[in-house]
Amino acid sequence: MKEENKMNKQGLRAHIKETKATLSKTIVQKDSNIIINKLLNSSWFRECNQVFCYVSFNQEVVTTDFILSALERNKKVAVPKIENNNMTFYYIESLEELKPGTLGILEPFSIKEAIPPSTKESLCIVPGLAFDRQRNRIGYGKGYYDKFFTKYSDKPIRKIALAFDFQIYEKLPVEEYDKKVDCIITPTNIIE
Repeated sequence: MKEENKMNKQGLRAHIKETKATLSKTIVQKDSNIIINKLLNSSWFRECNQVFCYVSFNQEVVTTDFILSALERNKKVAVPKIENNNMTFYYIESLEELKPGTLGILEPFSIKEAIPPSTKESLCIVPGLAFDRQRNRIGYGKGYYDKFFTKYSDKPIRKIALAFDFQIYEKLPVEEYDKKVDCIITPTNIIE
């Protein structure tokens, strides 16, 4: 990694975290509702059988209503858990199957690991701090999602990022191991 890119990524992470910290719960929920409605009305969601979804934390796009809607529509839903510095997804059947885990983020206590199927496309709802118009993503710096997508690169997974408008940049610094998303949904736009 070039030192310049490292500094840019660190600076972007700090800037986005500062901006997110100023958001009111009302704005976060209002924009989240718009984003989630777009996602629920998409053909990608309607046509998938399985959803991998982060559980929102702090000022991320709120995903609890999406998870509930997916469960109500009989989709298989899996959420991540961090174990030994790796991210593994586990199936849940309700939000009551979550408890605070790493950094206080809600995690599943299920033991049924979720594996993307080979025969039908899954959706993976991806968090992040910054995105660009070429669908590049800067996460929180641990590479959990990049590793997950590399591990299952032979599986048909549609990667959808949920973001607030201020998280979209024209161009981000990227490295060879960074995985693009297929689509970014914001309150005002869908970037494909």
